[in-house]
Amino acid sequence: MRTATASPTCSNDGASRREHEQFFSVTTVELMMIVAGSLVVGVLGGVLGVGGGVFLVPFLIFVADLGPKEAVAASLCCVIGTSASASVISGRSGLARLDIALRLEPALVLGAVIASVLAVRVADGAVLVGFGVLLIVIVGLVVARSRAHVDVDQPLSAARRAALVVAGFCSGAASGLFGVGGGVLVVPALTLIGRMPLKSAAATSSLCLMSSAACGALVHWSHGLLRIDIVAASMIGVLPGGLLGARLQRRLDERVLQVAFFVLAAIVAGLSIWRGVHA
Repeated sequence: MRTATASPTCSNDGASRREHEQFFSVTTVELMMIVAGSLVVGVLGGVLGVGGGVFLVPFLIFVADLGPKEAVAASLCCVIGTSASASVISGRSGLARLDIALRLEPALVLGAVIASVLAVRVADGAVLVGFGVLLIVIVGLVVARSRAHVDVDQPLSAARRAALVVAGFCSGAASGLFGVGGGVLVVPALTLIGRMPLKSAAATSSLCLMSSAACGALVHWSHGLLRIDIVAASMIGVLPGGLLGARLQRRLDERVLQVAFFVLAAIVAGLSIWRGVHA
C-alpha cells in the first residue's frame, strides 16, 4: 500500500486501485457461484411468473453476502436487461397497450427515483423487513391475479385510470426500494384495476419497466452502491435463466407452481424479516 506522502501520480494510482478493489473485489470462484445462483434464480422467476428480482435480492444477501442496498442496486440493473428483452417480445406480440404504458411510465419513474433516494438513507434492517412485507403483499396479489378472469380489454373509467397511475407510482417505489421488477405489482394492477387480460397486462408491463429500473439504478450508482462485477455475474445467470423458466412454465401445472411460489415466498419473507429485526 502506498503512503499518503506519495507523488500525485502515485496517489492517482492508489485511487484507481481502491476503485478497482471496490468494483472487482470478489474471487473467480465467488463470481462463478453468483452466476450459477443467478441462473437458478432466473429460472425460478421465469417459471413462477414473478421475475428474477423477487429472489435475486435475497440470494445476493443471504448467499453472496452482499449488503441489502448493494443487492438492490445489482437487481435493478438485471431488471433493465430482462425488461429490455421482454419489451421487444411484447412489442412484436401486438398484445401490449401503448396508451396505458405511456400513462404508467411517468408514475413508475417518479416512484422509483423518490424511493431510491430514500432507500440509500434507510437502515439495512428496515430494508430487509420491508422486503419481507413486500413478499407477503406479492403473494396476496398473485392469488388475486389468478382469480381475475378477463377475456378482452375493457374500457377504463377516469377513476380506474387514476387508480392505475397511483398503482404505477407504488410499483416504481417498490422497485427503487427493494430492487424487484415493478411487473410483480403492475401486472396485478392492470388485471384487477385496469380489467385487462393477463397476457395483455404482462406485455404492457414489459414496455414500461426499463426506465424506472434504470433511474433507480442510477441513483444507487451515484451513491457508490453499484458493484460492476456482481451486476455482470448476475446478468449472465438471470437473463438466460428467465427465458428458460418462461419456457418451462408452459409445461408445469399452474397449481403446483402457485404452491411452490407461496412456500418459497414465505421462507424468504420470514428470513428477511428475522434478519432485518436482528440487524
